[in-house]
Amino acid sequence: MPFLKINTLLPLLLLSLSMPVYAQNSLNLGVLLNATGWRGDNGAGNSDFNSDKGGQFGLSASFSRDKFYTGLSLQGGEYTFDNSGPTQFSSGGAVSTTSIKVEHNDFDLLAGYYFWPQVSLFLDLKSVNSRWKNNGYEQGFSGLGIGVAGYNPLNDNWTLYGSLGFVGGTIKEENNAAIGDAGSSALIVGFNYALDGHNHINLGLKSRNYVFDYDDGNQQEYSLNGLFFGYNHVFGL
Repeated sequence: MPFLKINTLLPLLLLSLSMPVYAQNSLNLGVLLNATGWRGDNGAGNSDFNSDKGGQFGLSASFSRDKFYTGLSLQGGEYTFDNSGPTQFSSGGAVSTTSIKVEHNDFDLLAGYYFWPQVSLFLDLKSVNSRWKNNGYEQGFSGLGIGVAGYNPLNDNWTLYGSLGFVGGTIKEENNAAIGDAGSSALIVGFNYALDGHNHINLGLKSRNYVFDYDDGNQQEYSLNGLFFGYNHVFGL
């Protein structure tokens, strides 16, 4: 799935799935706006890159039954790099980029279980894709990861929650050729406010980090960090 054409750890899906204020047996639909910057390092001897001209929009759907939950999220957006951008490390060699736009998308399929009253463990099937607009080059990775999510009710309306997840996978080009290994981590800390039993607002901070180790010895690291604001509607079952 690394080249799934979508604009998405985890992040939005966890907002939907780990919320205790939602009914145990429910269907939950959500949307999210993420003011996320993208910065990174192209490796030894190469340039750094940074963009605050972009953001992400996400959609999520989840289902919960007693202590079990499952769902999916789609999230992504486009970023403009005025100076140096992410280098295209491919099987044909490295190509430096400047003054470009890059699309970044995430897809997550999640399943978790509350082993403790306010803490759950989950499995995450993740796919990440980047597409450089200057020449259409695409690269991504997919893999399976694990994580933990928890919450703490503050009062009748406000709930503090957080999650931490890790995913490892294989980097592939658009011809599906493997060119290295990748790993990602996602940390979310946020608040949920219950407008009523069916309508909820989420806000907080989300951080995602990626490390790409290419077969030719190159390494690229980057992070997408920023504030988010979301809305969820809960249907009782």
